[in-house]
Parts: sequence; structure tokens; C-alpha cells
Amino acid sequence: MEYKVKFKEMKIGAALEFNLIDYPGKIAAMAFTTLCNYQCPHCHAAPLLKGSGDIGTEGFLGYLDTVKEWVNGVVICGGEPTLQPGLKPFLGRLRERGLSIKLDTNGSNPKVLEQLLGEGLVDYVAMDVKGPKFLWPATAGVEGHEEAMAESLKLVAKFPDYEFRTTVAPVVRAGEDISFLTVPEMAAAARLIVSATGGNAHKYFVQKFVPRKDGLLDSRLESFPETPHQLLKDVHKEVVKYIPDSRIRG
Repeated sequence: MEYKVKFKEMKIGAALEFNLIDYPGKIAAMAFTTLCNYQCPHCHAAPLLKGSGDIGTEGFLGYLDTVKEWVNGVVICGGEPTLQPGLKPFLGRLRERGLSIKLDTNGSNPKVLEQLLGEGLVDYVAMDVKGPKFLWPATAGVEGHEEAMAESLKLVAKFPDYEFRTTVAPVVRAGEDISFLTVPEMAAAARLIVSATGGNAHKYFVQKFVPRKDGLLDSRLESFPETPHQLLKDVHKEVVKYIPDSRIRG
């Protein structure tokens, strides 16, 4: 009698056509997983966080079959992929196809990251650092993940390739004042990475915030402009003192 192994399905809310941007050095397709344990006000993925739509594992693998002559990598983002119970089996199926794998994560689930590292299921990890530690409740929209984030910073630095990144986004502050992350606050974020990992030999991307009508979790931020380029330059000038391989993205 022949038995078929039943895999837990990934909840994939959307797939993006392959590109040369999201996975350095690869032609990569993107899988956007649903649901997240953060509520970042500047997040663009409001529909995904509601769990609407699901093309599933088979739907995404079917898409990969149509582009297999070109694609050599997959980016898994979200939402937060490490919340998906079917993540490891899904990564295994991608490995069977000989694909390189990049994972985008908010760092809230170090136990899963440790498993992925130990089993060699991910080649590249991009971890979002939500600014300085004292602002995480505001920038992530939730409280209580400080210890997990610190542990994940250490783990991510052990993957074959990785990056840390921070979006210089508007922050809803005490009294409902809203303003961009400042140069000193971004410097504090860079120092946090160095302190948690015990070193500064990392890639650190300072990213531009781009508003999106009817797509941000906090609609008040939709009226904000893109992060001023001068602010990005000023931030970069400061954070490079702590992490020499810091770069502006966007």
C-alpha cells in the first residue's frame, strides 16, 4: 500500500513575480505569508495581517513550476513567516527544487530561527530592527518582545548570509505626536545590534519609508511624505560609526 505524506499547508496570502531586487544575487519569487504578531503602524501589509486570501503551498509551488527556467531563489516574507506551522516542510520542498531561500523576519520567534539554522533550511535572513529598544512598543505596535528580539539578533548573525535593517519611519509618540525616527534614535538602534551580537561586522540597511494610501496599518501615517533623503544621509553618517557596512536603501 502506498502512503502519501501530508504536509501542513503554509498560509500564503500573495505571491509576487520574480525580480532581481529582493534577494541579492538571485532571481527570486516572493511568497507573502498571512498573519503577524506585530502591528507596526507603518506596515504596508494590512490585508495580509487580516488573513484574507490564501493561495497555499500548492498554489505557490504551482507558480514556481511556471517560472522554474528563470527563478533560482525564493523570498518568504509577510506577515511573519515564523508563525506558520507549515514553514519547515515548505522550506524542505523548496530545497528539493534546488532553490536558495531568503527569510524576512521581525525576530520575535528565536526558537524557530534556531531550528532553521540548525537544519540548514535558510541561506539568507533579513531581520527588521524596529529602532531603539525603548521605542519598540511604538514602532512594533506591541509590547513584550524585547528578550526575543535580542536573542534573534545573535542567531541571525550566525546564518550563512544575513542583514539587519531599519525603516526610518514616522513614529506615533507620547501625546500622539508623530515624527520620523531621529538620528540619535537610529544610532541607538545600531549600538543595540552591536551590543546584542558582540560585534559590528554586519550589513545594516537604513531604509526609506514610503506612504501608501489605504494600505498602512495606521492611516494617520498615510499623509506623511517619504523619508527625506537628507535625513537618510544624516542617519547613515551616524550609524556607520557603529556598523561600518551600513547602507542606504531606497
